[in-house]
Amino acid sequence: MIRFRRGSQRRVIVCGRYAIKLPRLRRLRAGARANREEARIWREGWQRRYPELCPVMACLPFGIALVMPAVRIMTRGELERFDASGAKPDHDPDPELYEDKPGEWGYLNGRPVVVDYAMRVHMTPDDIDLIDPRVRSISDVMRE
Repeated sequence: MIRFRRGSQRRVIVCGRYAIKLPRLRRLRAGARANREEARIWREGWQRRYPELCPVMACLPFGIALVMPAVRIMTRGELERFDASGAKPDHDPDPELYEDKPGEWGYLNGRPVVVDYAMRVHMTPDDIDLIDPRVRSISDVMRE
């Protein structure tokens, strides 16, 4: 079964066990940059400290496509219950990798995961400066 989803920067084609993120044509640069950012975060090993990140399986050159395992996206009610349960990670300091909103969280083999963690590519330099220096880079995170 093939399903299509659309975000502000990228379109997602879910094909069986795989989700393929493609930049939207009208947001090609931003979507490709988001793909490269998620690939970089995964490659650097952020998931060791933030296990809620959905795995990146592959990223094509220039961020033209990013492949992740397909997940079942949480409904609004599931996200609210997950948030209320206390099981949702609450990082302090917060590295500002993702937003807590419907469509961002899903289940991978029953485990809650974040499927969009390229939030920093949409931030201004002033916004980035507001992120706690202890979590701005993977080197900073691993020192904590």
